Amino acid sequence: MDLFSFASRSVRNIELGIEHQTWAVGTLLNQQSMQARVTKAERYLRPEAFGVLYCNEWHAFTTPFIVKSRADPYKVVTDIWPEPWRLPFKIKTLGTLSRRIHMDDAAKRWPTLKKRLEANNRRGGVSAAFNITGTTVFVPVEITPEDWGAICSDLAH
Repeated sequence: MDLFSFASRSVRNIELGIEHQTWAVGTLLNQQSMQARVTKAERYLRPEAFGVLYCNEWHAFTTPFIVKSRADPYKVVTDIWPEPWRLPFKIKTLGTLSRRIHMDDAAKRWPTLKKRLEANNRRGGVSAAFNITGTTVFVPVEITPEDWGAICSDLAH
């Protein structure tokens, strides 16, 4: 099972994504890096994949979701978030911001996250282990049904 993890700098941006049942990523000024994100989104992100949001403000995971569309490589979203975001895709959220789990607790409870952290001696932390930011955004992590069950138990309503 593929799991996509996406970070947000603010709680408000997550609220807006939930409200619009849409997610996207920040626009990068470096065109090569932005094109790499487009390529990864086109290659890996598929409807019915699983996802989870990570809130940098809280250092916590929140709001699991199911991907409902492919990412649009051409659209720039200017009417949801305060800044322009790229590669928008539709989601069906399975929870709200009322539930969250701190990254340290998730690392103890979610088997694949725990294994990936141990395999890398915690290098890069949770962000690296779950491909949350930078060059690994839109690269899924292979999880087990046990992981998805734990994620939903902790975060879904």
